[in-house]
Amino acid sequence: MINRIKTVFLVLAFAKAMISCNTSNPQEQEIESIPLQVELIKFHEEFANADPSDLANLKSQYPAFFPQYVPDSVWLDKMQGRDTIQNILENAVADAQFDFESIKSDVELVMKHVEYYFPEFEPTPIITVLSEVDTDLKVVPTPNYLILGIDNYLGTDHQLYAGVNKYKSVSLERNRIPADVALAYAKLFVPPTNSRQFMEQMIYYGKLHYLQQNFAPSSSTAQIMGYATEKAQFAEDNEEEIYRYFIDKELLYSTDPKLLSRFILPAPFSKFYLEIDQETPGGVAQYIGWQIVASYAENNNATLQDIINTPAEEIFNKSKYKPRS
Repeated sequence: MINRIKTVFLVLAFAKAMISCNTSNPQEQEIESIPLQVELIKFHEEFANADPSDLANLKSQYPAFFPQYVPDSVWLDKMQGRDTIQNILENAVADAQFDFESIKSDVELVMKHVEYYFPEFEPTPIITVLSEVDTDLKVVPTPNYLILGIDNYLGTDHQLYAGVNKYKSVSLERNRIPADVALAYAKLFVPPTNSRQFMEQMIYYGKLHYLQQNFAPSSSTAQIMGYATEKAQFAEDNEEEIYRYFIDKELLYSTDPKLLSRFILPAPFSKFYLEIDQETPGGVAQYIGWQIVASYAENNNATLQDIINTPAEEIFNKSKYKPRS
């Protein structure tokens, strides 16, 4: 009995030591100590609690959210409960009982990482809005605000998402916010490619996800890629087979536009035209691109600025990429 207790204590001590090691990364400590405090403005609540008499003041304070082509009658209908969709969204977000201090802290930490790697970065206030569940407007960085469509984070199985494709709704969770913010910022630094070449497209998305990972290092593969957990696991478990398929089919230097929809763009699954297709995540070439970029960074001691500036073919050729088997 005594020996068993000793064993338990040894296991607990080992686990504690491992946790301590993981949280004592000097670089992460330095990043976390950056003195950054940003304001979180709950605009969705301000609007929900406003009276018609407050409309002029809101329009003056937040002009970007009141386009001139939209008549005041639209806003007044929303304020006075005559807009059914607005009512449903406001109630759903209120019922979710978001911990906004926790959200603010998570987003601030992403901003600290961005500022650490790019000192010219200027953080902005975070402002929450209702996007009417527009998944393309989950996170939008602007010069004045980081706009957060808070109605996109009610949980995968929320009834409001019944009409949303499952491969999209898996990412409509509160814990996906840091990865989404990190990706939105990554897109500000990585210029898009004009090339139709498959490899160029892979490396472009690989750069995005590599920056995203560095901006939100605690995010999982599923969160970084916007996948369901089992889809992310499939990509990790079958990395070698996926890459081998691209090589065997001589796809890397192809400019066939169909490859975008088959392997690059978000979709329910990737199209290898094999029986296992339904098990695969959509846009799986983005994942491979990320691994290639990560391999290049590791083997060439590359900074994020190096990653951004280095041409795709050079990254590929010097990556020494070896997929996990």
